[in-house]
Amino acid sequence: MRQGRILAVGAISLALAAEIAGQSANCSFNPDSGLSPREIWSRLSSQADLVAPLARRRAAQPRPEPVVLRNFVDTEIFGKMERDGIRWTVPSSDEEFLRRVSLDLTGQIPTAEKVKQFLADTSAGKRDRLIDELLASEEFVDRWTLWLGDHVQMVQISDNVPMGRSGRDAYYTWMRDSFRAARPYDQMVRELITGRGLSHTSGPANYWVRQIQTNGPLHDTWDNLSARTGDMFLGLPLECVSCHSGLGHLEAVNTGLVPRTRTEFWKNAAFFATDAHRFQEGANLEIEWLVEPNRQPARAQYSLNTTSGNKTPRQPGSDGKNVVDPAFFLSGEQPREGEGRREAYARILTAHPQFARATVNYIWRQIFGLGIVEPADSFDLLRQDTATLVPGATLQPTHPELLTKLANHFVANGYNIRTLLRTIVQSSAYQLSSYYTPGPWNELWTPYYARHYPRRMLAESVIDAIIRVTGVNTQFQVANSNLTITRAMQLQDPTEGRGSFRPLLDAFGRGDRDSTARSRDGSIVQALVMLNDPFVTTRIRATSGTNVDRILRTSQVPATIVEELYIATLSRRPSTAERVAAVAYLQSGDLARRTEDLQYALLNRLQFLYN
Repeated sequence: MRQGRILAVGAISLALAAEIAGQSANCSFNPDSGLSPREIWSRLSSQADLVAPLARRRAAQPRPEPVVLRNFVDTEIFGKMERDGIRWTVPSSDEEFLRRVSLDLTGQIPTAEKVKQFLADTSAGKRDRLIDELLASEEFVDRWTLWLGDHVQMVQISDNVPMGRSGRDAYYTWMRDSFRAARPYDQMVRELITGRGLSHTSGPANYWVRQIQTNGPLHDTWDNLSARTGDMFLGLPLECVSCHSGLGHLEAVNTGLVPRTRTEFWKNAAFFATDAHRFQEGANLEIEWLVEPNRQPARAQYSLNTTSGNKTPRQPGSDGKNVVDPAFFLSGEQPREGEGRREAYARILTAHPQFARATVNYIWRQIFGLGIVEPADSFDLLRQDTATLVPGATLQPTHPELLTKLANHFVANGYNIRTLLRTIVQSSAYQLSSYYTPGPWNELWTPYYARHYPRRMLAESVIDAIIRVTGVNTQFQVANSNLTITRAMQLQDPTEGRGSFRPLLDAFGRGDRDSTARSRDGSIVQALVMLNDPFVTTRIRATSGTNVDRILRTSQVPATIVEELYIATLSRRPSTAERVAAVAYLQSGDLARRTEDLQYALLNRLQFLYN
């Protein structure tokens, strides 16, 4: 890549330079960064206006666009907007929809051939057929295995304990096989909670291994398991009450936890107290963990006699009892006679309505970028409906009835994640355009979903999209493995992915599933690596095997070249203004070099990085 190439793109580079500056200044948004709902709304709005800014130049509509109500999602979303006088935008174009739903369901941009095929199809129901095709794909399995890996923080090395590569592989394989087989999500969670055995062969056993605390009593591990199941599967921040009761501590944080006591948390942790763990040397000198019933019966109970570790001392309460029996945090339900404690906990947790409510909210947030409840891991159970609402407080869900209907739909359809996703992405609410056409946008409308909010691609999606656009394939290095991986979306965890693509993965915020969460923030570093990293710059050349070379071998007509590059890179045809500028640029110099420049510029468009 010759020095200063970006400056050689002429008129195209002007828009690109403005976008890069805007990306670092205005697209720094991570919904997992502890922001308040209002702050999230503001960031989403700013980001939408940066990526899809055309609305401000349009006259206001006197009435909202007519919309087809496709399911209960639309009834709730558009019904609320109608009642509150909020105008929604127009439906997305086929180009916009195709790229969006492909990235949301599979993490991959559509191929150029798929774009052409979809745009040429004039038959009814083509969007529904596309959705079913994506849900049935291996790319869907990759994408949602990645989601669950993030959700349960599956990684071979963490601050607390080494899971090891073999344990990680077993865990990953179990997740992937579960999604491929469309295993019900409640069943998956029960298997995780009850997982036992050797970590190198029993994938679910690694859910326990991930929560091991080695520098304290076994109680600390039981507490970790209790808190993490509350966070991951109930959307409740139970960590707070693992050290102290809520009263006097959580009034400004979570009203639902204020009356809850540390004893109630201990009872929830006691479901894990009959089991323990130990390690041994496994293959390749890796630690292999064994999760099994506690071999010391005297320790197979949650006793209130600890003074060391990561928690404040556990001491008997006013009743003088120094042992707590298991009781579910939300209902007080206990194991049935003869039922194993962890089996009981898995059954009770997945049958509780909060499990379904938290799950659909987490998944809704993956698709829309904004949960119906925010923060998604901090449900306040006294702010969910008017019957339990604390005086002076507001409801936490922006759409309470929708959340309930989604949860009931999830349960009624056997906790099937594909069915839930199909319902969401088939809705007209999901299929609205990112461009807000009725007039100037007001960020206070953000929780109404009156437009779609563009989000930056996942780090792995960025890598895979560059590979797909440029036509230059690669194999990803996985240490001590015979696996052949050709998509970054298939990497088992963030410790993998060495080689020329690692700087991009790190720059685009894949996180480490431990101390650093995944991020969709924008940054100047991302702009710099897209402009300068050889992983990008070597792939846009007119050399054998690249997409630029293939296009030039097929046609020397500038208009055709422009069309092909836009479809391959941005999944859409160029606008009239873009076509005129690009054709003029190609005609003004060496065609091969200028085609490289155009490919380079398009890869650095915000519209490439955002869906």
